Amino acid sequence: MSKHLPLTHHWWITLLLLCIATAKLTPVAAQPTPEAGECHYLQRDAPLQILTNGPNQTLGLEETHFFIEVVEEIGALSTTQRDDLERQLNAANLLYRDVLGLTPPLLMPRYQRANFIMVILRADQSRGGQAYDEVVRSPTVPDCHIRMALGGQVNAAENLTPAHELFHLYQNAHMMFKQGWVHEGLARWSESLFREAAQRGGAQEGIPLPVNAEALEAVMQASYGAATFWQRLFYLLDSQGSRSIQKELHDKRYHDGSQVVAASEFYGHAFLPLLFASLNEAGATLAHQEQWPVYGWAEAEQRSLRHNRVILSAIHDAVSTYKPIADQPDELRAFMQLIEPMINR
Repeated sequence: MSKHLPLTHHWWITLLLLCIATAKLTPVAAQPTPEAGECHYLQRDAPLQILTNGPNQTLGLEETHFFIEVVEEIGALSTTQRDDLERQLNAANLLYRDVLGLTPPLLMPRYQRANFIMVILRADQSRGGQAYDEVVRSPTVPDCHIRMALGGQVNAAENLTPAHELFHLYQNAHMMFKQGWVHEGLARWSESLFREAAQRGGAQEGIPLPVNAEALEAVMQASYGAATFWQRLFYLLDSQGSRSIQKELHDKRYHDGSQVVAASEFYGHAFLPLLFASLNEAGATLAHQEQWPVYGWAEAEQRSLRHNRVILSAIHDAVSTYKPIADQPDELRAFMQLIEPMINR
């Protein structure tokens, strides 16, 4: 689930995930390019006491540093829970960055003014999560950053919400579109990257693509349920899949011994960066046409279904670039013919 500003807090414990992309993030963030997004000031941010933890060397990501901020010592995570949470977030970042080939959020123009990612663990919320899309700072946290929030008792060994919300930050960095079928559908699909096929609730190749306008409209009206659309699209584009996962990632385990990343096959990993780039370009073009700031869309516009034609156009362009029509399987070619009259030219 993704939210826009402002952010208010009650009881919470905050975990800061600092410099999640590379050790070179700080100089990049310190010298934002002219098109970088704004850093908004939150006047109503809860006062926090900061307790610093050093880098967890067991995670194998020396450039990632964790900090914990405490308002009230209520419902604090156990060391085991916190370690498992850190393992999942670090594994997710490696998976999105190195396996899927996506640029980390803090290296994208929208977030170049952000110096770190803050992960808020809320003691008044047992589960669930939210990803916030603006760069912010506050009297308590004066450095510009981006935020995500998780239920304060999240059990990462049984719950993929942390990875789901981190994927939203990747999405927010690459596109302004937050229509449910794109935003939540893709994030729910990303959860399948952590599970073996038998645990995904269906075959790896998904269900067939829409064959008529009514079926397509049902997908575009969906939210989390649109994950099966993306699963099928990626499978048709990359039916051979990939088993290319570094040993470091494959070997990561929670305290109970279970694998953090249990999936053995990945479909569409080479296509996803192209799709994100196409959606990014489509959003920039739309902002120019509507005379909006590139990163300053109203929340209603980010979610508006009236932009579905623009999104379909971006999908059509990305698919056509990745797999020419002559190489497309019949099902994919039929889908492309279906959306052809609906796209913007």
